[in-house]
Amino acid sequence: MKSIRNAMNRKGFTMIELMVVVVIVGVLAAIAVPMYGKYVKNARLTEATGRVGEIITSSKAWAQEHEDASGNPTWPAGAGGIVDLTASENFTYAITDGASTDASANSFEITATGTGRMAGVTVTVTVPNIGANGSAPVVAGL
Repeated sequence: MKSIRNAMNRKGFTMIELMVVVVIVGVLAAIAVPMYGKYVKNARLTEATGRVGEIITSSKAWAQEHEDASGNPTWPAGAGGIVDLTASENFTYAITDGASTDASANSFEITATGTGRMAGVTVTVTVPNIGANGSAPVVAGL
């Protein structure tokens, strides 16, 4: 009778119960930390794709006002004007004229290159002409 009373009056946890809880928390942390890292990286990637869309829109506006002698659009080459190519914390941005890949030079390509924590990641969108929205973003390095 005395042992039953001692078991009922016992307070606290045994060492085995505490170790089971520690193991469960460890397994959950081992699963959650990599998933969180991927979530953060994808959020940073969204910054680049959104900014590339802004650059496409402003580049088209620029090209409609600036044509060469044969009537082809002249794409902005650097920061300035209505096209903002200012680098962010995670990416640098550049516009490449399509003259090297397209004989008519009507296309252009926008590249976001990762820096810092996003080093090695690039987002590239090719716009075939002034009337097109561009290809789907090509993401490399994830």
